Amino acid sequence: MEKFHGVYVVMITPFTKNRKIDYSGIKGNIEWWIKNGVHGIIPLGSTGEFASLEDNEKKKIAETVIETVNKRIPVVVGATAETTEKAIYFATQAKDIGADGTIILPPYYFSPNQEEIYNHYKKISEKVIFPLMLYNNPYSSKVDIKAETVIRLSRLKNIDYIKESSGDIKRITELRLHAEQNFKIFCGWEDMVFESFLLGATGWVSVISNISPKQAVELYKLIIEKKEIAKALDLYKKMLPMLKYLEYEGKTQQILKYCLDSIGLCGGLSTTPRIPLSKEEQKTALEYWQKMK
Repeated sequence: MEKFHGVYVVMITPFTKNRKIDYSGIKGNIEWWIKNGVHGIIPLGSTGEFASLEDNEKKKIAETVIETVNKRIPVVVGATAETTEKAIYFATQAKDIGADGTIILPPYYFSPNQEEIYNHYKKISEKVIFPLMLYNNPYSSKVDIKAETVIRLSRLKNIDYIKESSGDIKRITELRLHAEQNFKIFCGWEDMVFESFLLGATGWVSVISNISPKQAVELYKLIIEKKEIAKALDLYKKMLPMLKYLEYEGKTQQILKYCLDSIGLCGGLSTTPRIPLSKEEQKTALEYWQKMK
């Protein structure tokens, strides 16, 4: 399969009122995302509440996504774990059930130093021979994979991608200048995607594409494929309030799920202790979302 690029929806995990995973809902959402042009799907990411799921649930979600997608677009499965051995286990499992790659945060509970982060990914890349996307999200994980460490990791076999979610636009410039030539950057910060594409990112691990896949894909195409920057900026301006709302409100999953439910798709509930949006929050979410249309 060709190198990963474009808009990858980092999918929500819908739950029923009994807090059971809605696998039928997952399938329906996937069909809608693919119909609307997304280039790839990422289950078991932060947006998918991976840290709140049991191991058997993670496997069944991944299997459901891979089976439903059926090779139409790439599936990159989250395999984050606190130990290297467990991350290798999750990544191996993803490969064995047919994933096209894996995305992995560094361990975050004990705050590893840069050498420990490097060794973590190095061992995974040596044990699991398929594409590995680094995931740098210091805002949520409180662990920052420094640019120097990413550059070192880019020289290793199988590590050809990063989801860069530091919120520091200079990181993209630094990686573009010093990482290996075949190393590709995916933007992971919603309200920085326009700038990221201009600076050389070739993909977007996209939250908003859960609810607005068509607009997310159009933004990518306008910048990367058509080079119509002025039109892209006009679209970006329309999207920006919702992008910021998703990035900073602190209720990403609840916002996405409410919006999906409102159009007849499957948002469902979130894992506890998350609570659904209030009536006022629902109103705000829809107002921001409507401004994009």
